[in-house]
Amino acid sequence: MNVFLVHGTMGKPFENWFPWIENKLVEKEIRCNIPTFPTPEHQNYSDWERLMDYYCGLGVVNEDTVLVGHSCGSVFLVHYLLTHKIHVKGLICVSGYNNFISGFEMMDKLNESFYMDAESLDMTAYADKVFSFFGDDDPNIPQEILKSFALEIGGDVQCIPNAGHFNAAAGYTTCSVVLQAIESCR
Repeated sequence: MNVFLVHGTMGKPFENWFPWIENKLVEKEIRCNIPTFPTPEHQNYSDWERLMDYYCGLGVVNEDTVLVGHSCGSVFLVHYLLTHKIHVKGLICVSGYNNFISGFEMMDKLNESFYMDAESLDMTAYADKVFSFFGDDDPNIPQEILKSFALEIGGDVQCIPNAGHFNAAAGYTTCSVVLQAIESCR
């Protein structure tokens, strides 16, 4: 098993709980990749898709991979799996959402190409296990958007009290619920 994590808009692999999760996985001898996806320049589905194609071509992402997406990285992964009909060991979406228009022009422009108007976003045919985590007090994304996305992709849905957007601003420099979800995919 290996883990591949995709950050969200304006994100980096060395922020929030990402370094902590990588260290915990290394201790358990689980390979973890957290690449830098280009943002804000080149943040669009087509450019991120090409980067993901590269990792799939290398065999880094395969049927033994647990994919973890944070924020907009979640809908990117769902979009990618549905488009390419790839099956993985697990899919974990943290503060994931789809079709959210914030009214903040720059953010909306960066995120819009990831969004999907698919008939179904059910990921249970594309991942052995599916998990969604979101905070009950997310300051960035409305609850109904977070919950709707989580229910649409299927699997285990958990609304975590006081988790905010599951980022450092909400105190998330560690994230035991994600680590437990990864371990349950073994």
